[in-house]
Amino acid sequence: MARQKPLLAIFDLGGVMVDVESDRLMHHVGQIVGKSLDEVQETVYHKELLKEFELGKITPEDYYRGLQERLKLPWTFAQFVQFWNDILIEKKDSTAVIARLHGRCKLSVLSNTNILHMGYMKAKISVLSRFGDVVGSYEIGACKPDPRSYQIVLERSGVAPEQAVYVDDRPEMVEGARGVGLCAIRFEQASQLERDLRGVGLLDG
Repeated sequence: MARQKPLLAIFDLGGVMVDVESDRLMHHVGQIVGKSLDEVQETVYHKELLKEFELGKITPEDYYRGLQERLKLPWTFAQFVQFWNDILIEKKDSTAVIARLHGRCKLSVLSNTNILHMGYMKAKISVLSRFGDVVGSYEIGACKPDPRSYQIVLERSGVAPEQAVYVDDRPEMVEGARGVGLCAIRFEQASQLERDLRGVGLLDG
């Protein structure tokens, strides 16, 4: 049986609506503290730091102190926040496509992210003001591809899995969405996203 036109479109942020230029930050930190890129990455992505931060189990100040202790980072907290957020660059070709969905279906975000990045993106990316629900992993205590993360967004929107479409650039997140019954699109570029949204009936032409 063919799917009906989706009532809800759920989008990831990083890699879909935002470029995350993390390597630039890693190189900058490495130069400041005299450590290799691998050493910096190991600390920034440490499971006791970033994962906990993205699950909302530690505060931005806790994460900052963890980096300070492990890397001897000389930044103040305010400097850390500035550099931490500066790695996020809006993918305007993608957000222009997504903006066209406004009024055609419900719109939600589901992103593995932290409270600092989410606050910054909400302030900088105007299309997010058109979304009915913007959900970060830190808020719900679950990261994709945990099935609970997708299910929470569906429940908050009052939409069944078969009535929604999910868009993400990472294959494991796309598969996680399909695992709970969502129609899922793997994002590669804006023109492909536009074609695929037409294919599910959310855009004309």
